[in-house]
Amino acid sequence: MSTNGRVKASIGRPSVLKGEDLFSFNKAQYGDTIRKYRIKKGLNQPQLAKMLGVSKNAIPNWEAGRARPDTNFIPALCDILGITISAFFGLPSRAADLPLGEQRLLNNYRILSEPNKRVIENLIDSMIENEDALLRERCENGFERIQRNDLRASAGTGYNLDGGGDCEYAYVRVSREACRADEIITVSGDSMEPTFRNGDELFVEHTPALDPGEIGIFVAAGEGFVKEFQIDGLHSHNPAYPVMKMREDDNVRCVGRVLGVVGKDQYATPLELEVMEDIRREKAGQQE
Repeated sequence: MSTNGRVKASIGRPSVLKGEDLFSFNKAQYGDTIRKYRIKKGLNQPQLAKMLGVSKNAIPNWEAGRARPDTNFIPALCDILGITISAFFGLPSRAADLPLGEQRLLNNYRILSEPNKRVIENLIDSMIENEDALLRERCENGFERIQRNDLRASAGTGYNLDGGGDCEYAYVRVSREACRADEIITVSGDSMEPTFRNGDELFVEHTPALDPGEIGIFVAAGEGFVKEFQIDGLHSHNPAYPVMKMREDDNVRCVGRVLGVVGKDQYATPLELEVMEDIRREKAGQQE
């Protein structure tokens, strides 16, 4: 086992791999293959772990890409799964079928002495562990965890924002808007086009009042709306929609100020999300 609790491997992976691609590579290179042939053999994860003599968490971690099987386990693993080692790594059956660059690396590796082969393998392991550590550090410091409301704020027809629907959380890259936002709310409808479009997700800062000209989330009779606040009412940016006039008995309240649109690239990737969820579970376990 490596010092960070992950099982090492020394073959079948690139010598340089960026941290953000590491889990995805592990899953594609090892995890998907293990899962495919495990299911084909009619084995569940605990059964395979017992047959290999590894911990009960090893197989789930391998299949999810959070760890890599140690080379010592691979021959036995392939034997249990009924596949060749070449098939396990997705390699051509003949070395001549490899790209020229990989052939050269393989040939150079083969002429090394056993001690030097171990040096290369340890170096690769060390490099990947360093990438793991850098990825974890980036995930811990580079994201905000923000509640995302699954009830849509309307930019057209209203959606109920008072119904207490289930909420989920999103990890968003640190920015001025992300640090100020209290939640993310989705636009529904076209009344705020071209400023906001149907399906846009908005950073929202909770506040009970806005200045004229600011765009906010408002609730009227239980329905949510994205509108620009003005003294004479709530304005749409689409001229096809009339101004929503407000009377004292309308029970209109301001939910918050819209800070901007959440870009798709601001959300954590599946790899980053998995790392941050692991970190969150670890911290929760430490507090128990």
